[in-house]
Formats: sequence, structure tokens, C-alpha cells
Amino acid sequence: MRNLRRWGAVYVLILLFLGSWLGQFFTQLSEFRSEQQTHGEPFTWSDYLTSFFASTFENWQSEWLQLVFQAVLLLAAKHLLFQADAEDLERIERKIDRIHEHVGAGPAGPEEGDDAAIEPEPRTQP
Repeated sequence: MRNLRRWGAVYVLILLFLGSWLGQFFTQLSEFRSEQQTHGEPFTWSDYLTSFFASTFENWQSEWLQLVFQAVLLLAAKHLLFQADAEDLERIERKIDRIHEHVGAGPAGPEEGDDAAIEPEPRTQP
């Protein structure tokens, strides 16, 4: 039961994949047989399997191409829309530190988990 809880989504996705692939297999088999009968040719498994795997790989190729294209577009949009470089973030942090000191809360120290918390920079008093 623990295995089903942990990997249940994977099992469902595998079943959906196999179900859709079997659906494609039998639908294409029916279409291929009727086409062979229409042309008066005998049905051969080798011809059918060649056709089936060719259409399967064409479908997968277009799906992967679409997925990669979407990922590249999303990454490009992320970099174009959210351009916050390190200098801007440091400038904002310095402003917050000055406000913190001006309010009288004392010098603002590095937050826990911050890289500066490991090796704080020496502060100079004006």
C-alpha cells in the first residue's frame, strides 16, 4: 500500500500512456486493414507494424519538439520579464539596511541562511 501511495501518480500515468497507445494501435490496425481490403492487398503484420511505429515516432517527435519549444520560450520570457540582476538586489538591500539603522533598530545583520551570515562583511561606522 505504501508503494501505491508513493508511486501512485506514476502508475496512473503509465496506465494512461499504455491505454492511449493501445487505443492508437487498434484504431490504426482497423484503418490499415480496411485500406488493405480496399486495395485488394493481403494484410501483413510487418507492413502494419512498420506503419504503426512510424506514426508513433512521428507523433512523439512532434510532441517533444513542442515541449522543448515551450520550455525555451518560457525560459526566454522569464529572463526578459524578470530582469533583476545581483547589483539591483544589492542596492535594494543596502537601502533596507540604511532604513533599518535610521529607524533605530540597530544595524541590520545578515538573515539566517544568508551567505553573508557565514562570513559577514566588516561594517564601517560613519
